[in-house]
Formats: sequence, structure tokens, C-alpha cells
Amino acid sequence: MNNGLEKQKIREILERKLSKDLSYDSGYILGSMCTDAHEFGQEIYAKYVSKNLGDPGLFLGTAELEEEVVEEIGELFNGKKIGGSFTTGGSEANLIAMRIAKKLKPNIDRPEIVLPISAHRSFDKAADLLGIKLRKAKLNDDYSLDLEHFESLINKNTCGAVGIAGTTSLGLVDPIEDIGNMIRDRDLFFHVDAAFGGFVLPFLKESQLKIKNWDFSVKEVNSITADPHKMGMGVIPSGGIFIRESETIIQKAGFEIPYLAGGNFKHLHIVGTRPGGTVIAFWALMKYLGFSGFKKIIDDCMKNTRYIAQKIEDIDGIKLATEPVMNVVGITTENGESICELDEELRKFNWMLGKFLKFNLIRIVIMPHVRKEHLQKFSADLCTVVERLKLK
Repeated sequence: MNNGLEKQKIREILERKLSKDLSYDSGYILGSMCTDAHEFGQEIYAKYVSKNLGDPGLFLGTAELEEEVVEEIGELFNGKKIGGSFTTGGSEANLIAMRIAKKLKPNIDRPEIVLPISAHRSFDKAADLLGIKLRKAKLNDDYSLDLEHFESLINKNTCGAVGIAGTTSLGLVDPIEDIGNMIRDRDLFFHVDAAFGGFVLPFLKESQLKIKNWDFSVKEVNSITADPHKMGMGVIPSGGIFIRESETIIQKAGFEIPYLAGGNFKHLHIVGTRPGGTVIAFWALMKYLGFSGFKKIIDDCMKNTRYIAQKIEDIDGIKLATEPVMNVVGITTENGESICELDEELRKFNWMLGKFLKFNLIRIVIMPHVRKEHLQKFSADLCTVVERLKLK
């Protein structure tokens, strides 16, 4: 460690070292489910960066804002008096949900959770940490959940069920109502992972929404993951878990922290220290944008989604994996050839997409930073690569 440098020198060093990082505004990041945080959110966050919700007794106002924003998001998801909290992201929220499912069934020695094979890898991480066995239901040819197979995996060791509202690979929504009906009398904790879809689905136009109820309007749903730092444009990290009857669950499954300066309290979090600035920033962003502001962002993304989907359809040799439900587009080959070479060639043009070997597709996510001119350039490069690889 040196004796200290001048601020300007440090800024210059950082600029040089961070020049390797890609930027969202370049347009080349087409495979990420994150984006630049909204400028107003960044401004608010910078002002309140020292707030610590790991000790809420010291930051009573921040804790009250979290309760307020959680309840408002719960109402957006058609729930009443929903509790929960902000997390570091969907992975932590999904881990919390799986832990709840396990804790509520202490009589099961070898707990299992049933979920689709399309579920996010965070469930595999959580299963490893918690000692839970995952039973993964297969998909139909159109990538929809095979409900019959899902039900066949439920047994005496099942402590929970998971449905996805916005799959990582294609942005598809599982039949949450059907799963709810299936488990109605089985006393299982039902969690919906809407890490991406949570801040998309409520704002889609009625004519675009071709899915059934996916949120707390399904009475069997106990908890929902939704990430403000994805389509909510919140500051990273801003995840969230939203829970029905949260007080009861906290009493049954919460950790008690007795030694904090702010006083004793119980919580469900995996982490201890938690940023309060992210909560305050998103509270401010919700007040600033309102429903209409978020809807405008989603409408713009969906307009660009339809544009690139049509461009892909016009290129011989590749096709849409499925019709987009939200602003996620999957590309696969018409003849079934591996998608790997296509992905590698596109990376030579600096395009950064998501690759899913399991489904043989590459994924584009039309985030707010993706503009039409970016997609025009991408579609031209995509056409060039397809011709070069002789996929036609």
C-alpha cells in the first residue's frame, strides 16, 4: 500500500484499468438481463450509500421505506399486505424461498423440491447449500412445462414447488395457475421465480399478455422473486423476495440477531449487512416513474423485440426458438445444427449473447439500453455470419 495518491491520478488509473469493461450503451451487450441503473436512482443511491438495513433499528426511516416499497410491489403482483425484503438479487431470493420450504417441513428427512428444468441455476446452488434434492420436470417440444411430468415428481419427500415467470433462456411463463391447482391440497410451499418477469409482466398491454395469472392472484403462491436491478432499472444489487403471510414465516424460519446496536430482530436474509441505499433509490424511482413510466419503458422494449424477431424470421438458416412472450428472443438453427459456432462467430463481431447448450439456442434480451440502431447492426452481422457458416 502506498502513501496515498492524488484523486485525479486515481481517476486516471481507474479509467485505464476499467477500459476493458464493456458498456451497456455500446449496444453490443445483447445477452444480459441487467442494464444501466436509471439516472435518478443513481443520484438517490449516491446520497444514501451508507444506510445499512442489516441493523434496521439504527435506520428506522430506511426500514419503513423498505416495508412501503415491498408492500407496493406486492400490490403490483396482486397481493395484499405482502411482506419480504430487498436482497442481493434473484439468487439470494430463491435461496431464501427454498430454505423456507425446507424449514416449514421439519419432519421430512430428505427434502425435495419440484421445479422445471428451465429454472435458473441459483436453485442448484441453493440445493447444494441446503441439502435439498431437486426434481426437475422436462419441457414439451415448444419449451412449455410438461405438467404431467411435473406432477409425477411430487412425492412424500416434496417440501416445495417452483414455477417460473420469465425463464432465463426464453422469457416464458409457466402455467402457475395449473401448478397451484395441482398442489392445492398437498400443503407445499409454492415459490414463483419472476426475477426477470416481475417488472415486465404487470406492464404489458392486455393485448400482448397471452398468459394466465402468475402472481399472488393465484392463492397457492406463497412467495415471488423479482429483481428491481433487471427491468426495474434499479441500482445493482437490487433483488427482492415478496412473501404472503411473511410475519408467520419469519417467526417459524427467521434468524434472530440479538446483539445489534439497533436492537434485537428476526429476519430471513442470507447476508448480514444489507445496503439501504438500493431500497431508497428504488422507492424514489417508483415514485418518479409511476406505473405509466415503467409501462413506457416496457412498451419500447417490446417494440424493439418485435422488430428483431421479424428480422430473425427473414434470415434463412435460423429461426426463432419460440414466439417471444416478453422482451427475450431465442435463436436456433433451422436444421438442428449446434448453435455454438454461430455464437462464436457473432462474438468475433463483438456481440455478447447468452448461450444455452441444453436448448441449443442463443438468447437476446431487449433491455432498455438496446436501441433500434443496435439491432439493425446486429441483424446485418447475423445475416453475414449465417451466410458464412452456410446454415442456409
